[in-house]
Amino acid sequence: MLFSYYRRPLFLLLLLYAGGILLFRDFFIKPPEALPFALPRSGVLIEGRVAEYPAAAPGGARFALETSRVYGRPLRTGLMVYARSPAAASYGDRVSFLADLDAPPGASVPGSLDWAEYLLDRGVVAQARARELEISAPANAFIRLARRFRYSAMSAFEAGLPPEAASVLGGVVLGEKKSVPPGLKTAFQDSGAMHLLVASGSNVGFVVAVVYFLCARLGLKKKRSGLAALALAGFYVTAAGMDTPLVRAYIMFSAGLCAWVLRREAGAFHALTAACLLILALWPRYIFDAGFLMSALAAYGLIVGMALWGRYAKKGGLAGYAAGLFLMSFFAQLCLYPLLAVYFHKISLISLVSNMVLVPASGLAMGLGFLLALLSGAGAVFTGLAYVTGHFMEAFIGAVRFFAGLPFSSVSVAEPSSWFVAGFFVLALALLHAPLLGFSSRRLYLVSAFGLLLISAGPLMKVSAAGPVKCRAVLFGDSNTSSALIRVPSGLFLVNPGVNGKKLADSVFTEGSRTLEGIILTSLEEKNFSGLGDLSGSVAIKKVFLPYGPREGGLKKILAGLEKSGARIYRVWPGEVPGPELKVAAGWGGRGAGYSGRGDVLDWEVETVTIRKEGGHAERACSCTECPAPVSVQKGKTVALEFGLPAASCVKPENKDSI
Repeated sequence: MLFSYYRRPLFLLLLLYAGGILLFRDFFIKPPEALPFALPRSGVLIEGRVAEYPAAAPGGARFALETSRVYGRPLRTGLMVYARSPAAASYGDRVSFLADLDAPPGASVPGSLDWAEYLLDRGVVAQARARELEISAPANAFIRLARRFRYSAMSAFEAGLPPEAASVLGGVVLGEKKSVPPGLKTAFQDSGAMHLLVASGSNVGFVVAVVYFLCARLGLKKKRSGLAALALAGFYVTAAGMDTPLVRAYIMFSAGLCAWVLRREAGAFHALTAACLLILALWPRYIFDAGFLMSALAAYGLIVGMALWGRYAKKGGLAGYAAGLFLMSFFAQLCLYPLLAVYFHKISLISLVSNMVLVPASGLAMGLGFLLALLSGAGAVFTGLAYVTGHFMEAFIGAVRFFAGLPFSSVSVAEPSSWFVAGFFVLALALLHAPLLGFSSRRLYLVSAFGLLLISAGPLMKVSAAGPVKCRAVLFGDSNTSSALIRVPSGLFLVNPGVNGKKLADSVFTEGSRTLEGIILTSLEEKNFSGLGDLSGSVAIKKVFLPYGPREGGLKKILAGLEKSGARIYRVWPGEVPGPELKVAAGWGGRGAGYSGRGDVLDWEVETVTIRKEGGHAERACSCTECPAPVSVQKGKTVALEFGLPAASCVKPENKDSI
C-alpha cells in the first residue's frame, strides 16, 4: 500500500464521480416516476416485477415491486407491496394484481425511521395492499434455481434446529435476519456482532475460497477454478438477495480475477475502488445508503490497515494469531464508529474483543449451514449434522449474549456534528497510514492535530456564534397521545413521553444530546408517560414537571427510579412557578372552571414557548409584544422561533408554519 494508490486514475475518477453525485444530486439521481393520480386510491390494476425476496409481514408478506404498467399504461416506478399470501410470488417473478394504494407514513417520532423517506430513497413512491397476485411470467431459470436453494436452506434450518438457532443461522448464511427475535437482535447489536446477521463480503469470500479449493483438489487449472468459484459465488449472491455488501464483494473478487487473468496488477484496494465505482455508476443513490457506506468503509479500513500494520502482528503462535484477529477487528470497525453513532445512536465497546471470537465462529457456522442445506435429504446424516449444528449455534448465541451482558458492552451516544465526523475520519486516516507516514514524522502529528482541531471546531463555533438564540419545537404523537420536543436556551424538554421510549431516546440523540433538561406531563393519564421508563434507561433526565393528583403505581415506580438517579420531581399547581431559577410554569388548561386536583389537562409554559392542548396541536408565542397571538402549528411540523430580540426587529410570520 503506497500513497501513489491515491493518485491512480480509477481512484481519482471515483472521488470525482462521488463528489459530483453529492453536489448535483438532482442530476444524477432521478426521482421515481410519480403516480398519475392522488392517493389513497382503491382497485388499481398493477403489473410489474418483484424486486426482492418477500419478507414476512403481519397477515402475509412484503416486497418491493418495479412496476411496468398501471391501469394498462406504461409506468416505471416503485411500490412496496403487502400481499396476503406469503408464497404467492418471489424474487424475479412478473406479477399482476388489483391493489389499494396509499402513501407511506412518515416518522412517528422525530429522529426515528421515516418510512416514507426511506422508501423514496429506494425508488418507492407508495404502498400497495394487494388482493390476489397472479404470476404473469416466472423468473428466469437461474433465479429460480437460486430461489430454490434459498428456500431449501431455510427449510432445512427450520426442520433441524430450534427456532432461535434456525433464525440466527439463516442470518449468518443468507442474511435473512427478519425472523431473529428482537431481544436477540439487541444482543447482537450490543456485542458488536450485528454485521454477522447480514450477508456480506466474508460470505462471498467463503464461497470463493471453498469452491476454488475444491476445484484445485480435483485437478482443474487456476483459471478454470477461479471462473468456477466466481460462477458459484454469483449463484450464492443471487440466492442471498443481491444486497449491496454482497454485490460490492462479488465485484471486488471479479475485478481481482480479471486483473489476474489479464496479467495486470491485482490488489484489493484497486478492486474495492472498481467495485464502488461500478455500483455508483449503476445505482448513484447508493451513496446515501447506510449499507453501502458501511460495507465500503469496513472493507477500506481492513485493506489499508492490514496492508500497513499487518507486519507488526507477525509473531507466530497463538499470540500472533490473536494479535492478527484484533487488528482485523479494529481496522474493520475503525471507520464505522461515526456512522454507527449517526444511524443507530449506539456504539459497542466490547466489539473489538467479541469479534475476535464471534467472527471465526461465524465462519464455522456458515460451513455447517451450507452442509445442512446440501444434506437436507440425507436422513440420518442430516439428523446427526443438525444435532451438532444445534449445539454449536446454542454456544454461539450464548457467546453473543455473554458479550452483550457485560457491563458497558455498548453505550448510547448523541448524534455527532459534521465537524466531529470530519475530524474523526481525519484521525482515522492518520492512524491507518501511520506506518507509511512514519511514526517520527512531523506530517503524522500535523494531520492528527488537524483532526483534533476539526473535532473541537463544532463546540467552539457554537460558543462564538453571534445572533439571536433559536427555539425549535417539533410536534408528534399517535392516535392517543400528543407530544412535543422543545429546544430552548436552558436545554431540551419533552412533553408527554407517551410513545415508544426507545424512539423517544433516538429523538433526543438526534438533537445532539444525551440529556433532557425536563419532562413535562400535561396530565397524569398513562397514555402521557407510558414511554418514560424505557426513555430513562437511555437518556439522563434532570427534572420532571407534573400536575398534582393521584399517581398510579406505574408512574410512582418510574418517578422513584428517576429520583434515585438524581432527577428532581416537581408537582405544580396551576399558576405556580416551581422556583425562580426554573422557567417552567403550569396554566389552567383553558378549562375556566378551575382545577380539580385529579391530574387535569394543564397548559405549560417553557420560557417563551406555550404548550396548549387543543385537538392534538400545540401553540407557541414569541416573547415579543409586537408578535400576533400564539401561532398554531400542525403535527409533524418543525418551527424555528427566534426570541430575545428587540420588538422593532421582530418579523411577523407570513404563514402559520414558519416564524
